Amino acid sequence: MEQYTIAALITICTSLLTFWLAFNVWGNRRKHHANVLESTKDTKVIIANRVHLNTVENVVVFIPLLWMASIFGPSGIASVLWIIWFISRIWYAISYFHDPSKRTIPFLVGVICIVMMALLGAYGLIF
Repeated sequence: MEQYTIAALITICTSLLTFWLAFNVWGNRRKHHANVLESTKDTKVIIANRVHLNTVENVVVFIPLLWMASIFGPSGIASVLWIIWFISRIWYAISYFHDPSKRTIPFLVGVICIVMMALLGAYGLIF
């Protein structure tokens, strides 16, 4: 089981990231008095919500690919890709919060990591 320790730690860190972003949504809703059940026009709440949901959408794809790459391929490369992906998600969140038009580059970095993780996992399965 020790060989999967890094993948497990990565999974925990990724879960903590999504929790932090969910907490940020809650904090913005509270700060701007935005009811959870109602649509809001407050830009900060909308941005916090979009950052969280976009990250969750990425996590749903990334975590299974991470495990596939860690089990069937070189887990060291998977770990490096995760570090880059993780940093890109934080960069994405900060960019989106400050200026939504600046989120494209960190988004693309994350997508590239996901594609590379898929290729790494597929390679490990095939060869």
